[in-house]
Amino acid sequence: MVVSRYDVDLGMEQMTESTTWSDEDRAWHERYRRSITGRHVPADVLAGREAELLEAVQRAGVPAEELLGDAAVLAAEDVADLATVEEEVRTSAGGGPRPAVRDAGGTLVAMAAVAVVLMVIRGGWAVDLDLARLLVAAAVALLFLGWVVGRALLSAGRPVSTAGVLVAVGAFALGCLASAASVGPGYVLARGVPVPLLGVGLLAPGVVALVAAGRIPSGTLRAGWDDAAWLRRFRDGLRTRLVPRVTVRGHVAEVEQAVRAGGTSAGDEFGHPLVLARRLADADRTARARHWWVSTVTGVVAPLITATLVLAMDSWGALTVPVVVVLVLGALVTPVVGWDDRPWAQRR
Repeated sequence: MVVSRYDVDLGMEQMTESTTWSDEDRAWHERYRRSITGRHVPADVLAGREAELLEAVQRAGVPAEELLGDAAVLAAEDVADLATVEEEVRTSAGGGPRPAVRDAGGTLVAMAAVAVVLMVIRGGWAVDLDLARLLVAAAVALLFLGWVVGRALLSAGRPVSTAGVLVAVGAFALGCLASAASVGPGYVLARGVPVPLLGVGLLAPGVVALVAAGRIPSGTLRAGWDDAAWLRRFRDGLRTRLVPRVTVRGHVAEVEQAVRAGGTSAGDEFGHPLVLARRLADADRTARARHWWVSTVTGVVAPLITATLVLAMDSWGALTVPVVVVLVLGALVTPVVGWDDRPWAQRR
C-alpha cells in the first residue's frame, strides 16, 4: 500500500490536535500549569496527569472550565495527591548545584539593583568610587552569598560544612569591614564613573549565574550509598530539620536494626537518606514546632533590623520612609502567611 504525502500530513495534523489543548482551553491549561509548577510534582507524573485531563476534556466535548472547574483549585488538589518528598528533596536548595547557583544569581541581581538605586539617589548619574564603601559593599555581598551557600549545604544535610562556610564568610566579611575602617572615607579610586556603566558591571555576575543555572542539568537523587555514609547523612538530615536528639538516636537505631535484620543496605531498604529524614521530621510535632518558630522569628526580626538600619543611616533619601514601611509590612505578613502551620493548631 502506498501512503501519499497528503495522508502523512493529515495524520500528523490529527495527532497534533489530539495531544494539544484547543484555543478555548489553552488559557485554562496555562493557569493549571502555573498553579502546579514548582509544587514538587515529578515531571513525568505531571505530564501523565495533563494527558488524562486533556483526554477527558476531548471526550466530553465541553470546555475545561465547565468540566474540571477552576484550574487553581484542581491544581491544589492534584498537588496534595501527586507531590512527592523525593521531588521536594531533588529540587531543594541542597538538591544539587542548579538551585544554589540560581539563588546566588538572584541574590547578586537583587543586590546590584539596590546598589544602583542607592547610587542614583545619593550621587546622581555619576559617582566616585570610594574604597571604604566598596569594602563595606563587598562584606555585605559576602554575607548574603555565604547565607545562600550555607542554606544549600544545610538543606543537603551537611551541618559541619555549613558551619565551616559561615565561619569562613564571616571572617572574610569582618576582614573587609576592618580594612574599610582602617582606610577611612575619602580614598577615591575613580571619580565621575557613570552609574549605568557601573550598573552593567554589577548586574553582570548575577545574570551570568542565572544563565549558567539554566544550563545546569536537573539533579538526580544519589544512589549507591554505603551504610556508614547513608546513616551519617540521615542523622545530619534529621538534625538540620530540628528533630530532637533523643528522637534522632531512636530513628538511627531503628534503621540500623532493620538493616541488620534484613541483610540489605540502608539505601536499598529505605531509599535516599534525606527523603526519609524529611518524612520523619514532617511527622514529628516538636520538629514542626521548632521549624515554625525559627522561620517565623527570622522572618519577623530580619526585616525589622533592616528597617532600623535603613532608618538610622537614612541612605535612601526620600525613599527611606517607603522602604521602611515595606520592610515593616513584610515582617507583619510573615506570621500571617505561616499561620496555618502554627504548632498549636490541630494537624489534619
